[in-house]
Amino acid sequence: MISYLSAGLLALIGLARLMAVRAGPKHLVTFFLSMAAGLAISAEGTVRLLGDDLLPRLVTNALQLLAMRALVQVVRSTRSPQKPTAFWPIVVCWTLMVLCYLDFAPHRFEVGTAGFQWRWSIVAYQVILTAYAVTCLVTFIRTLARSANDRPQGTFRTGLRILVCAAFATIGWVLFSGLPSLWLQITDLADLDFLPRARLVGLCAMVLWVLGGLFTTWDGALRLIRAWRGIRAVTPLWKELVAAHPQIALPVRHDIEFKLYRRVIEIRDGLLALRAHVPPHLGDWLRTPVDEPTRAAAELAAALVMREAGRSWPRHPAGQDDAHPGMREESAWLSAVSSAFKHSRVVREVRERAVAEVA
Repeated sequence: MISYLSAGLLALIGLARLMAVRAGPKHLVTFFLSMAAGLAISAEGTVRLLGDDLLPRLVTNALQLLAMRALVQVVRSTRSPQKPTAFWPIVVCWTLMVLCYLDFAPHRFEVGTAGFQWRWSIVAYQVILTAYAVTCLVTFIRTLARSANDRPQGTFRTGLRILVCAAFATIGWVLFSGLPSLWLQITDLADLDFLPRARLVGLCAMVLWVLGGLFTTWDGALRLIRAWRGIRAVTPLWKELVAAHPQIALPVRHDIEFKLYRRVIEIRDGLLALRAHVPPHLGDWLRTPVDEPTRAAAELAAALVMREAGRSWPRHPAGQDDAHPGMREESAWLSAVSSAFKHSRVVREVRERAVAEVA
């Protein structure tokens, strides 16, 4: 059950990163999903269901090597210029592992005997698996530790340091579980006791990977939530402006944060295009003082009515520029304008006065 739970958490982290970086490199997605699949396949329930110990272990080890390669891709993608990661080494490792499997698989009933654990194909399989994984993990640790030191304090830096600890723990797991012939020889462990202990060490490493992944994705997840809420908040205002000036709409993009950025630009373009239609005497229609977002919404409501009636005031005062320096501040401002445009009684009264004037 613990294996399936850890696999599920890793898969969720991988899918969350996939949603966050649809257009960018997906190396961390590959890592988390590969490790999740490996944990699920190597779980006791899966092994019992398949009725075979060796084939699930081969598939799990192949997925683990793919995850280790993804870690190397992660750290190399941070370098400038980016250094590509060759695919042929892992293909060679996979091929050699399959050849070794084909040699020892017919002797599966000898598992646990000294002759089986020191068979040349078993030893070669273990050395290939361990050497490739440890090499990738050492490369990952060296680069990520430097990157963590250069980051400002926060959840992302904490997540990077947890990932470094997870990589060290994974090296211990690889050295222990990847060389069973050695450890069974120099310890008093029986073969049936070795796998549960190796699985326990692996689960501890996976817990650290899960924690590190959660910490590093926390900020990104919060940004996505804020962007999604911002898009929903400004959508009523955006729809009115696009209906009035369809040419301001930019091509559709599916990246949530970029979509909010473009929507803000489109709204600003629409407000600028309608500025000439704002009645210069609009202030006389406001019976009570109002805040700036409500006044901006009232100006928009009146401008839309006047535009439909063909009225404009080309020489009317340019008005206050309410643009804000940051995207978060700008989104919050336009959200307030959108809310006032949709719900404010003052805006409804201004719209009625504008309609009455052009009637």
